[in-house]
Amino acid sequence: MIKKREEKRIPFRKLIICKCGEEMHPGFTQDVSQHGIGIQSMQRPEPLRKVRIALAVEQDSIFLDGEVRWAHEYTGALAAKPREFGIYIPRPPAAYLRLVADCCDRAPQRRNSAYEPLK
Repeated sequence: MIKKREEKRIPFRKLIICKCGEEMHPGFTQDVSQHGIGIQSMQRPEPLRKVRIALAVEQDSIFLDGEVRWAHEYTGALAAKPREFGIYIPRPPAAYLRLVADCCDRAPQRRNSAYEPLK
């Protein structure tokens, strides 16, 4: 049975650089949570690989050390689409936690559709 995600993901789109070994690849964040970050890139590291993420925020950078937990790659007609992967960040720096908190404060509140009438 798959364990349900405990931390809420917040949509967040920013340019990043992902370093895996000696290789560096540009990409974009999809979303953030306190201990994770979703990324889109044309290259993707293998699951369980250690990575370092440089996330540009205003005039500064936040560096995140993590591990690839999941990866999704498209095939066929969608092969040119960027790959998606999720990074687990075991010890997020304070600057990253502040960024996630700021994103939470700015995220639009989602209505609970369970209580809305069907149309």
